[in-house]
Formats: sequence, C-alpha cells, structure tokens
Amino acid sequence: MKVFLSNHNYYKSPLVTETEDRTILELYKAIFSSSDQIKEIHNVRKKVKDNKFFQKLLFLLTGIQFDEELSEALWNEIEKYHKDMVSSIGRNIHISATVVDYMFRVKNYLRNPSVVDLVLTEKIKNSVLQDFITGLYRGSYFEDFVKRELNRSQRHNHFFSIILFQVNGLESISLSGNTNIAIKILVDVSTIVKNSKRAEDIAFKFSVSKFGIILPETNKKGALLFARRLLSEISSSVMSTSGLIFGLFLSMGIQTYPEDGKDVQSIISNVEKALYKSKISGHNRIIYEI
Repeated sequence: MKVFLSNHNYYKSPLVTETEDRTILELYKAIFSSSDQIKEIHNVRKKVKDNKFFQKLLFLLTGIQFDEELSEALWNEIEKYHKDMVSSIGRNIHISATVVDYMFRVKNYLRNPSVVDLVLTEKIKNSVLQDFITGLYRGSYFEDFVKRELNRSQRHNHFFSIILFQVNGLESISLSGNTNIAIKILVDVSTIVKNSKRAEDIAFKFSVSKFGIILPETNKKGALLFARRLLSEISSSVMSTSGLIFGLFLSMGIQTYPEDGKDVQSIISNVEKALYKSKISGHNRIIYEI
C-alpha cells in the first residue's frame, strides 16, 4: 500500500512490526469498539498517562507519525471539526471518517484519503499483540481472548477448549548462557504450533517455555487429539535432538468450556492446575482431568 504525502512537518512512521505499545492497543479498543470514540479516547488518556499519547493516537488513525506537540494541536482541531461535522450532518459519524476528511480536505497531509484504512490499524494492532520472535500472541492478552471466546460460545451454545503446555528445562538453557539454542528451540516449537493449528485457533507465548492455545468449537475429545498430535510432532522434531541433550520434556494441560469452567477465571485456573498436575506426573504427559 503506497502512502502519498504532501510536504509538511512530519515524518513517515516506522515499520509497524517495530511497534510494541500498550497505549496503541487501548486506543484501538476505544476507537473501534465504542459508539462514543472521543469520550473513550479521553478515558484512555487518563488511564495510560503516556507523554506520547497524541502521537500514537494519530499514528494509529493515519499511519503518519507527527511529533507530540503537533499531534496534540491537530487532535484538538480534529475534535472541533468532528463536532461541527456531526452538527452539520445531523447524526453521529465515526471519528476515523472525520480524521480522513480533516487530513485530506483541511490540512492536505494526504493526497489519497484511501490510505487511511482498517488494514493499517489491524497491522498496528497485531504488532502490539504479537510476540516479535515467534509471531504468537503475547500471553498478557490471553485472558482477553478467553473472555471473547467464552462470550461467543455462550451466545451460540458451543464448546471451546484451552491447552497450556510447557517445554520444561528451556528456561534453564537460556539462563545458562545458551541463549541462541534456547531461541532456536523456542522458534521451532512456535513454528510447529502455527503449522499444526487451524486458522481459527489462537496460539500464545507466555514466557520462554510456556505456551497456550484456544481451540474454538472444540470439545475435550477434539482437544485431546490435537494435543497428542502436537506433543508427538514437537517430541519428534525438537525433543529428539536438543531435548535429549538438555533434558527437556513437555507437559500439557487441557480444559474445556463449559464442563471444566463456566467463567473466565475458573477455566483459566483449572487449565493451570491441569498443567501443573502434568508437570509433577512425569515426562510428556497430557492431563485433562483435575
């Protein structure tokens, strides 16, 4: 996607893959999950207390990175422009539409308004959500995704399952100074997870050694079959080489909604218990009952 810019006091944004910022994620939620975007944007500002808040806000909405002082001035103008547009049209409009119109018609910062689209904001959001090394979602967002899947499953009366697994001993390799080996194993395991899961499954990395997978519309039997295939693939491709040398082994826990928990806290707590039970039960065990 090409971005055509007129000659003004700003510079092009860094690669979205370099962006790792909680503020942008909070802004994304406020802008694209709220009927009153400006109110929610102000709430986010109070919450995050970020001295580059307006810079990140306009980067999310335009893909252009202004300096903070100019960003704040522009945003104040955009808010007033939005109020005038809503009053003129007689109905509410999305703030992203205001930003496009303002940047294109008023400021002429963009020669082609079509460059401001949701594809860019999705890329920015994913760069915040995803771990840079593995491409898996960060474990810090695991609970949010579980909540979303639980709500969806409640509405449609579906099962869903969660798998947590750990490569025991991998953190010790990293701490012992064999960082390159640990990273290779981490990437190899992550690649197997990505290649094994379905498009709708969501995989997470919690730490150097701990991973999670949400399996929508999957009962306990389906989750167990998937876990066995995954354990077999990781064991044969990773554990048979590096694993034998460094004494690595896998532990897996599985829990399923609604039989193993009917709310977010209980199902996450129970799958953590299943993983712990697997670790103390021996090498390469899968526990699905606690």
